[in-house]
Amino acid sequence: MTTHSTRRSSGTSVDHIHRQMELDEHYPFDLQSGWLPPPSSSARTTFLRQLLATEPGAYDPSVQALDDLISGNPVLEFLVNDACAGNGSILEAQLKGAAAVDLPRIASKQDLLDTFNRLLTQAPQFIDNELVGLPFSAYVVGIDPTLSGQTLFRLPMFNEKLQAILDTWHLYLGSPASNWIFSTEGDQWLSAVAKQQYQFELWQKDSETLPYWTSWNSFFTRQFKDPAASRPIASPDSNAVVNGANDGSLFRWEDNVKAHDVFWFKDMPYSIAEILSSTDPAQQAVIDQHDLVDLFTDGSVFQTYLNPYNFHRWWCPVNGSVLFDPISVPGAYFNKLVIPDFGGATTASLPYLAQVNARGVIVFETPDYGFVCCIPLGMSEVSTITFDPAMTAGGTVHKGQEMGRFQYGGSSFAMLFQNLPGQRLIFMSSTGSVYDKLPVLPKGSASTGGNVTLIGSQLGVWQHVDTEVDSTLPWQNAGYVNVGKSYRIDYVGGLWTADPKVNDGNLYGPDGSSITATQSGYPLVGAAEGALVGRVGDNPPFLVGAGADVPPGQTGHLQLVINDDLDGQYGAGLSDNEGQILVSITEVG
Repeated sequence: MTTHSTRRSSGTSVDHIHRQMELDEHYPFDLQSGWLPPPSSSARTTFLRQLLATEPGAYDPSVQALDDLISGNPVLEFLVNDACAGNGSILEAQLKGAAAVDLPRIASKQDLLDTFNRLLTQAPQFIDNELVGLPFSAYVVGIDPTLSGQTLFRLPMFNEKLQAILDTWHLYLGSPASNWIFSTEGDQWLSAVAKQQYQFELWQKDSETLPYWTSWNSFFTRQFKDPAASRPIASPDSNAVVNGANDGSLFRWEDNVKAHDVFWFKDMPYSIAEILSSTDPAQQAVIDQHDLVDLFTDGSVFQTYLNPYNFHRWWCPVNGSVLFDPISVPGAYFNKLVIPDFGGATTASLPYLAQVNARGVIVFETPDYGFVCCIPLGMSEVSTITFDPAMTAGGTVHKGQEMGRFQYGGSSFAMLFQNLPGQRLIFMSSTGSVYDKLPVLPKGSASTGGNVTLIGSQLGVWQHVDTEVDSTLPWQNAGYVNVGKSYRIDYVGGLWTADPKVNDGNLYGPDGSSITATQSGYPLVGAAEGALVGRVGDNPPFLVGAGADVPPGQTGHLQLVINDDLDGQYGAGLSDNEGQILVSITEVG
């Protein structure tokens, strides 16, 4: 199976000032993608000039199709030409003067098409330790931050033609014609510096003599000589330990992720409904059939960023079964959360890209720790996200089993975990170090970030925790109750009251007071005021008190609340309540 994706917007708010300052510290305004040298790089400038000076020749059919689309649509033609002009203005502003005009750049639609056509027979290059790893991005990074560029690279019709061009390029990268880049010892990817970066001796080769690999993609998806030694599996028999699905550097992790959220300027919350969506009706039907948005709402996201030297295959992080045949969501390619600087903000935009870019979606069901969703994410010119043929609906998987691989391109990987009753996933390494939520990102293509993760290594540990229920809050989420499982809620400690004026401020436990709730504003009429009450999804509430089983056969978010006038229909409601109680939620049977 192969992959491709689309969607969303941005804005700003005074309410996000402190968050903005925090993000600025970790994700600087001029952050490079890591796959490109800075604009001032002589290697990058030389590379771009050489391409611009090369005769483009007759257009490949895929490039000609893009030309026909643009030429046949005045709006698209305006957007392309305006983006090129806008890039010139950005360069003038940033470089403050005439030097800007000397930089090689896409100055017109013709330059764009000619360059794309030339690149169809170019393999990604390593030049003097200044990687030009994304040759397409090396050009479009100058026009995509413009207002017209933003619009252009979000249009499905434009991305469809880009997909065809990238698919054509990938055919070249998978052919023997692309292995010229491994033809000479000491040059390109066989230079001493490059070999050191990707640990040359660890990898299987197609041949032990030049050119070693039959194609660029054969090199890019290279396998370990000894996977067990290079990437041992942590706790192979236990899902209490979650394993890394890919090599990379941690970009960030978040918990209590909402179903819907809003992007603000450089502040990028995750939005589950956008990540787990597709413009393909058949794919969306699969997502809806399995209620994926509801499954992972209020759960956790763990997202990594891969550099070009990382291992680009992915392995199963848990033992379990495949919920449905994995899907490849169509989307955008050279999109980003726009920050108008020449270098762009592709890497800093990863939460946004998880919602708009080409991506794969696969979900594993574990017998003991709920569902886990893995999302391999294409960045920039990636257009092939390939799942292993064994990843089919109902198939059994084990930790360390190959899940799939990226063919070529910048790449990221996100994992979604459920919020489970009585359980908390602590993201920590095998040494016990807790992962930073916002680690320092890689500074360049050859570097790693503040938290490096490896396939098979411990990524997180599930721990049992008691759940606090606050008397002053309405329905509180206590985790997702999975179908076919039984749960027990038991009182652990704490006191509260829903009627301090009536009982002189005396607190009581989860059985509530001597007053019976009779009014419709209470969650459970007929039960004691101040008693602990629960519900699953939209099902009817039930009395928990000091202990109760969750009603069987119900699926959804388990919520808990004090039995009180929730909306304040008859008085102060929750505002005058006092206290909290702790409960233990356990899976039984």
